[in-house]
Amino acid sequence: MPDPKLVWEPGRTPAAAHFGDVYYNRDGGLAEARHVFLEGCALAQAWRESDAFTICELGFGAGRNFLATWELWQRTRKPGARLHYVAVEGYPLTRTEIGECLDQWPELTELTRGLLRVYPEPQPGFHRLFPSDADGITLTLLYGDAAEVLAQLEADVDAWFLDGFAPEKNPAMWSAAVFAEAARLSNSKTRLATYSVAGDVRRRLDQAGFEVAKAPGFGAKREMLRGQFRGGPTKPHLQPWFAKPPRPVVRAPVPHGHAVIVGGGIAGTSMARALARRGWHCTIIDRRGALADEASGNPAGVLMPRLTAAPNLDGRFYAAAWRFALQTLEELGEAARPIYRDRSGLLHLATDDAETARQIAIASEGPLPESLLTRVDAQEASDIAGCALPYGALYFPQGGWLRPREFCASLANDARVVLKVDVGALRHDNGLWQVIDTAGNMCAQADVVILANALGAANLPFAAWLPLKARRGQITLAPPTSVSARLRTVLAYGGYMTPAHNGVHCIGATFDWVDADALDIDPPVAEADHGRNLADLARVLPEMMADVEASALTGRAAFRCTTLDHMPIVGPMPDQSAYVRDFAELRHGHPWARYPDAAYQPGLYALTGLGARGLVAAPLAAEILAAIIANEPWPIERDLVTALHPGRFLVRDLKRREA
Repeated sequence: MPDPKLVWEPGRTPAAAHFGDVYYNRDGGLAEARHVFLEGCALAQAWRESDAFTICELGFGAGRNFLATWELWQRTRKPGARLHYVAVEGYPLTRTEIGECLDQWPELTELTRGLLRVYPEPQPGFHRLFPSDADGITLTLLYGDAAEVLAQLEADVDAWFLDGFAPEKNPAMWSAAVFAEAARLSNSKTRLATYSVAGDVRRRLDQAGFEVAKAPGFGAKREMLRGQFRGGPTKPHLQPWFAKPPRPVVRAPVPHGHAVIVGGGIAGTSMARALARRGWHCTIIDRRGALADEASGNPAGVLMPRLTAAPNLDGRFYAAAWRFALQTLEELGEAARPIYRDRSGLLHLATDDAETARQIAIASEGPLPESLLTRVDAQEASDIAGCALPYGALYFPQGGWLRPREFCASLANDARVVLKVDVGALRHDNGLWQVIDTAGNMCAQADVVILANALGAANLPFAAWLPLKARRGQITLAPPTSVSARLRTVLAYGGYMTPAHNGVHCIGATFDWVDADALDIDPPVAEADHGRNLADLARVLPEMMADVEASALTGRAAFRCTTLDHMPIVGPMPDQSAYVRDFAELRHGHPWARYPDAAYQPGLYALTGLGARGLVAAPLAAEILAAIIANEPWPIERDLVTALHPGRFLVRDLKRREA
């Protein structure tokens, strides 16, 4: 990200040398924020009766407006309400610089600590953060060019803070394109405030559909602008086959709604945490006798992102998921249920010329900040690993491994868990979903149902068309050898190997296509697959496990659920017959305006197809789906969310005349 070049002007006033403008005036900086933005949008009155309120700020800067808003929210919000604060920033400050700018207001010390605790390193893209669950605050930072990131945002904004540097110094923040996106994201009650009264700003806001008027300014500025969106023609960016579903009608006798989550692995438990954060009552139903007893049940799960050399959808999603997964783990580190997490780091070895070239391309692209990803040579890799390695590597210092069962148990801490119940049918009646077990008994009723049961989702009504594929995976547990005992970080090389813990390494894993109609719920361990796992390791590090005895090997096998494009399935469940009917002409390339919005099974959603990256992908996937269910701002870019949409497969088939 570009550097604003923070400097301090006389009187300890922070300024951005890149723009030649101050972030705020030291004298009255907090009072100015309250007058211009909080009073300018009449926030205390506007959100008093709201269960949820969304603000979007153009120019996050040092976070002054955010903290002022948070403090007012604490004092005046409706009990149990949630505040979504979205902020655009093209030249973000570092965490240290933010702290220096905010330390002058001791009355906001606790809020400043909350912000700094979650504040990310400058990195392009969307960053979903939770400064305070107790206050119901969600912060979403959009790092990048204002017009570009707003064009990727899906939200219903109730108030706009226009607080970029002065229009003559930073014209891109005040452009017609930016205001057109603001109009697209506004509703009939949306308010607006800004310190600027420049004629070009007023004209562009008026052209975008905002009614603005001058009002008394603050301090030396005699005037400011206040406004409201009067409406006007706006062009949606969301294609009709990916349209947002209606918000579920809550009928269950709980404050925010009752959700049944089918499946108690990493997908289902992540979903339970995301909805519980929003006040939903969640019931997890699983066919096994314990949570995480199938693909999520390995004794060790490796924490490693899936990165790509080119910034494609796949690589961008997993880079964002990696950041969010690390944030989730830090939050759970303070939770009641302990998680064993080995923070030894991970080395992804470049074992041939092609992989070396790919890693060089990834490192130059910078999909993650240096604190999360560095490229090291063979000597540096050896020093990190504690044993000789002949390869350079990508080093993930926050990588390592954890125990997935403990992770899932902590994620599900606030949910009701029902075990040994195999869901066989779903029925929608009088606005509620009835969940029926395979014996024909109704075991739960809920406002919404989330299918998070991996391959089992395709066995249930309304989801049988999902193109889910099975992959059998087997890990090998092996005692350390004289060489491997020195290993102190996770190695990835196509397969992976963890450092020895409690007398064993975890080495894996096979990844074999399996006929989904012939799955064994408890697949047996195959001795031949132990040989394959060790052979994969020996090809790159022949000395590592050379003297291990075959009789000492144990392991575990399970089935992973994958998709045709290797991306998870996250979103509302389409009404298949309506899709085929309404979008039949897609193969002719008709304009969007020719099609109605997508029809969905009301209150039915899917989170499945996580493949071999569930530990990394599931927390962000669940956050995306929870935001869709609650009609909140989406946590990542629209093109990434639609790339996960269940309906993508129907649309592709229709375009190919296969439906």
